[in-house]
Amino acid sequence: MNQGKTTIEKVVGIKSGFTTLLLLLFVCLSPMAAIVMAPSLPKIQQHFAHVPHIEYLTPIALTIPGLVMAIVSPLVGFLADKFGRKKLLILSTVAYGIVGLAPMFLDQFYLILISRVILGFFEAVVLTVSTTLIGDYYSPQLRQRYLALQVTAASTSAILFFTLGGYLGGISWRLAFIVYAVPLLFAVLGQILLWEPQIRRRQDDDLQTEISDSTETLKFRPSFMLAIWITAFIAAVTFMILQIQIPYLLNSIGESSPKTAGNIAALSTVFVVLGTLTVQYMIKKSTAMSLNLLIGFGLIGISFMLLATAQSAQEVLIYAIINSFGSGILLPSVTFWNMRHLPQEKRGLGTGIWNSFYNFGMFSSPILVVYLNGFTGSLKMTLAQLGPLLLAFAVFCIAFDIFRRFMFKAKTTAY
Repeated sequence: MNQGKTTIEKVVGIKSGFTTLLLLLFVCLSPMAAIVMAPSLPKIQQHFAHVPHIEYLTPIALTIPGLVMAIVSPLVGFLADKFGRKKLLILSTVAYGIVGLAPMFLDQFYLILISRVILGFFEAVVLTVSTTLIGDYYSPQLRQRYLALQVTAASTSAILFFTLGGYLGGISWRLAFIVYAVPLLFAVLGQILLWEPQIRRRQDDDLQTEISDSTETLKFRPSFMLAIWITAFIAAVTFMILQIQIPYLLNSIGESSPKTAGNIAALSTVFVVLGTLTVQYMIKKSTAMSLNLLIGFGLIGISFMLLATAQSAQEVLIYAIINSFGSGILLPSVTFWNMRHLPQEKRGLGTGIWNSFYNFGMFSSPILVVYLNGFTGSLKMTLAQLGPLLLAFAVFCIAFDIFRRFMFKAKTTAY
């Protein structure tokens, strides 16, 4: 295959289809890092009960890859722009699998913790570079579709990994880590199906069409990108609130069953998937990005206000569904909003910085909630305060977009 080919449309037949599927599967390695291990946490803590402060260190081992991703993703993006995509992705996927398997054989907890830190680095490479390749391989319309399907794939795989991790962890907490052998297969397939895109140092005609106003030029605008990255941070914080706080919310209304919390989380995830599929329809209708943000943040804000009034598990489920559907619209929207405004030569760096803001948001979410609870007095009161703020932010997004378009039109008319 000619290495100069840069779009998937030039690759026909079965190879094209498998390449698309593989790029979507790479994103599933991100939820794998935490979810496969999660059901085994009590057994891991029990096995290493002799380690000082193990009750704190065990959940840190679960979440530390996400923090590492947030720190190193911009560097990963820079390296992908500087030295190329494919080799970096394949080597990191192999390393991800090997390091992920390590806890099966390590009998010192601190070595397991170190392996999780290293895993976070390679996870950052896999997620950043595979997402960047979607930007490289596809024309704008297909690019948006598959960036949305990334969230669909990740949400769907989360259900599978949680079930698989629970089943394997029930046999042995070490056995759960056998799932990390799967990335080794991905690396082999990637070597066969992927190719190194040609990085062009000029404007591509197809990229020019990504901007809603055709008279704009696609160039790297740090101040505008910062607004996108901050929005991604806010989206990640708000998305993780319900993912983490459902058990605490249920406990506050007298429903302390882990099974109930798990069932609500699983059913809610289905509506995240439905939300991502709704984005596909919105893309076809060419809806403005600000409308996607309005609907996404708006539904989450409304759900927070309703959850603050919930008195039963059934009510929590209904309001969680509203939240999850909004999240399903919001998450892919902020993903391809970022990609839409990145020139190819800065695509790796921009994707890496986006991943950094997004993962910092996910990591910061529980910390911010605990901090806010100290001021409001309870989780319900925190949600009651956050709801109107998110609604205001949703309205701001669309108002700012209208203002920006008006100013741009006035500027071009003046000339």
